[in-house]
Amino acid sequence: MSNEQATGFVGRVERLELQHILQIACLAGIDATIVVRQGNQKGYIYVRNGQIVHAAVGAHSGQVAINEMVGWGIGRFDLKRGLAQNILRTITANSASVILEATRILDERLAEAEHAAPRSRPGAVKSLQITEGGAAEILALITNHRKQKEWKTRLDGIWRIVLGVLVAGFIGYAGYMQKDNIAGYVQRIGTKPVVRARAAAPVAIPAGAFYYQDGQTIALPEFNIDVTEVTIAQYAEFLAAVGESHEYDHPDQPAGLSHRNREWDRLYEVAVDQGELEGVKINMNFPAVFVDWFDAYAYANWKGRRLPTEEEWEKAARGTSGQRYPWGSDDLVNAANIYRGDPKRKWALPGQYVLDKSPYGVLDMAGNVSEWTQSVDSEGNPVIRGGNFGNISAEVTRRITNQRSVTLSDRIGFRTVSTP
Repeated sequence: MSNEQATGFVGRVERLELQHILQIACLAGIDATIVVRQGNQKGYIYVRNGQIVHAAVGAHSGQVAINEMVGWGIGRFDLKRGLAQNILRTITANSASVILEATRILDERLAEAEHAAPRSRPGAVKSLQITEGGAAEILALITNHRKQKEWKTRLDGIWRIVLGVLVAGFIGYAGYMQKDNIAGYVQRIGTKPVVRARAAAPVAIPAGAFYYQDGQTIALPEFNIDVTEVTIAQYAEFLAAVGESHEYDHPDQPAGLSHRNREWDRLYEVAVDQGELEGVKINMNFPAVFVDWFDAYAYANWKGRRLPTEEEWEKAARGTSGQRYPWGSDDLVNAANIYRGDPKRKWALPGQYVLDKSPYGVLDMAGNVSEWTQSVDSEGNPVIRGGNFGNISAEVTRRITNQRSVTLSDRIGFRTVSTP
């Protein structure tokens, strides 16, 4: 029989429930990343100044992710000191409320399970107490942290006085120099945050033959594909979860290549502010662009999925009858987000063009942004499929080749697939 305990999480201190671990981290007031594992599942909890600011596990984030991990009951945890600056904040409630809500959900689940099968686990321990040795180590962690902060506390009073004088003298000058920015902030006061669109479940594409390109018949096994292109919010969640880790990178990714870049950072900042980029007002639900092929690969790998082959992509876009467009065999004006003489027309929200919907229900494959695939051309470059806002044709047989894997473009996004 395994030496692993029957319940509780294992880390520096053994036999702790996850809610206790979170309470300790928050009580210590630290900046930390807590990596929680159960079997093949892995989640992340981010604590800044003793407050839980973000959590992610699988397709869940925020409070839902905390509830999910607390509900595991057993597993392992690693607490890593320090926190990346670009962590996406999905939790705004105070940590005590977050932990209390997760505990409430857990208690409800346990009560339901006990009611359904009261004799299935006789003598099961619902709540483990921290051992004497564990409590001593926890207290030592907190005491050491407090001692390290003590000297800073003593200096706070002096610094407050000094900074107060400096700030008072600087406000007039800074206010004048930044008057345009301040006006922008004032305009955004009261702006209602955009609710993040809930990702639809991937669409199943059945096994079988279909007409590929100009009539070639190809048979594919069953697979499933994302209904929409990966959004800015989804890609930002990936960045927050992996930080500077290269765990999910492609083996051929150039050394030193980051999954962030200047163009992406600007896209993200504007989306958070619901501002305008290249004349288009965007938000976090718009397609993620300015991502290269290695970025798309890593995201898909992190999700436990992959990029589609171009054959899979085309079948999902046109079905089995050989039609040239998602909606049929004839082109229709304004059916997809492609160029129609308006240079200001760029990105659109997923699903805004209701006719750009494949026979399987997959959206925006004829327009909006083109997409990276797993397939490569004769030179070894990734094949890009689908139309975008700069194309004049919405035909889903369109192929783009000779683009390097590190290409960054406002016209290229991606979606992911999985094979059962």
